[in-house]
Amino acid sequence: MTARLQDQDFTYWFLSEAFGWDVVLQLVWRFDDAVPDADVTAMAVGLARGALHRRIVRPSIPVARPGWVRSDRDPAVRLDDESVTPDEVLDWATRDLETVDLDADEGRCWALRSTRTTTGGSALSLTCLHLVADGRAMTAAAVAAVADTAGVRDDIGAAPTGPSALVGDVGDAARQVVGAVAGVARTAVAVVSDLRSTDSGVARPASVTPRTPAHTRAPLARPSWATVTVPVAEWDAVAQRHGGTRNSLFVAVLAGALVATGYADDGLPVKVGIPMSLRRGDDDQRSNATGGVSISLAERVVPGSDLGGVRALCRDAFTALSAGRRPAMIHLQPLLQVLPLSVVTSVVTGGGSGMPDVVASNLGSFDGLRRVGGRTATDVAFRGTAHHVDPAGTQRFGEGVQSWYLETDGAATFAVAGFDETRVGSAEALTAALSAELTGWDVPHEFW
Repeated sequence: MTARLQDQDFTYWFLSEAFGWDVVLQLVWRFDDAVPDADVTAMAVGLARGALHRRIVRPSIPVARPGWVRSDRDPAVRLDDESVTPDEVLDWATRDLETVDLDADEGRCWALRSTRTTTGGSALSLTCLHLVADGRAMTAAAVAAVADTAGVRDDIGAAPTGPSALVGDVGDAARQVVGAVAGVARTAVAVVSDLRSTDSGVARPASVTPRTPAHTRAPLARPSWATVTVPVAEWDAVAQRHGGTRNSLFVAVLAGALVATGYADDGLPVKVGIPMSLRRGDDDQRSNATGGVSISLAERVVPGSDLGGVRALCRDAFTALSAGRRPAMIHLQPLLQVLPLSVVTSVVTGGGSGMPDVVASNLGSFDGLRRVGGRTATDVAFRGTAHHVDPAGTQRFGEGVQSWYLETDGAATFAVAGFDETRVGSAEALTAALSAELTGWDVPHEFW
């Protein structure tokens, strides 16, 4: 068992073990014509050859990390008999996202499903556990499957047995303990450095009073959804015209739409979380290789105004991450991986949810993703959610809005999940807020 959970994987492992949540990602394709069942099945076979098709193996001793082996399950493909209208495709996809039965222990880490529309078209839904892939890894696996270029990963084989399994777990446990000790030392050095910066006149970020708890603002614990497609050429033109980039315009639209709903009427700044890929080239086969940076927007970026400020904030945050400048406590992650789950849960839940008000995830461009067999999709969207969030509990998967931006063959689609039910508690409210923002920026757009 050579492939074990890496640092970024443990977020999703922890959510599953501590809260019972399974974070599930989804790609949705819409076609004007029918995709033959044989092409859907062929895509599933390709996925079964790729990086998503595996099973988690729990270690035999504490502290050692769980590992991955190849799943022996048949390709998970479902071909629906009943058709849906074109306007019902997103509802169909949402039901699949919310109810798909995935289980890493059982080797069911992904599933592919198709349906026909009443107008002769098709829709596809590919779901996948975030534990087994981040957005870029999952989308790359889909591109490889539809292009029939998926290859079996050589670092994921059969589960070791007998003494070799125990020896491997003991060795990994030892490495984990060493990593935890080193992490504590790095944290101490970073804290001292931060204190020296403060003594030298560099101000520490001021603490702010948190908003009303997320579970109070989201009693149903069920997000609303909106999905919109924009032409990349026009998107770029608008961003450049206002001194920004694709990413800074994306941030401005999401934050602006949320603020326009009254979300920030309490006067607090809007915290925007921006995931960033940490992959080191095409040979980096980590399941999750995404780091996060955040920026704080004290005021709304008014549609049509200058994007330079947002661009500068994003650039500085990305530069700091690339240079290795992270919060001191990030070095304690190896320690958290070896502590008892109850202790880690107390630490994580002791300071609130920690979720940004806006999460703006730009997956990048994946040309070729639209083509399945001999058919080309009109558009493709990416999104995600968490299964088994208890409405009666105090933990929530999101705060304000989360969105995933995906480019394919000249079009960009971003799906947006609204979590604050007091502000964006319906698809209609979320769509209206986004449409007004895009119109204000003069971006042509079409909602699904």
